[in-house]
Amino acid sequence: MFKRVILEEWASIVPMIAFAVLALVFIVATIRALKMKPGDREHLSRMPLSDEPESKSEANESRDHHEP
Repeated sequence: MFKRVILEEWASIVPMIAFAVLALVFIVATIRALKMKPGDREHLSRMPLSDEPESKSEANESRDHHEP
């Protein structure tokens, strides 16, 4: 059954390239996270759960876009 399947040389290289790209993206993201300032980490960790009201300038901008 598999005697008819012809594997080209590029077919074995493509998964290796895809893995290398994925590994590179993961390594870069990890390095950026480790180099982040503690204040930035704290801000980003609270962002989805933040109950703080938005600033006045942000509120004014959002009102300007919603009024007809």
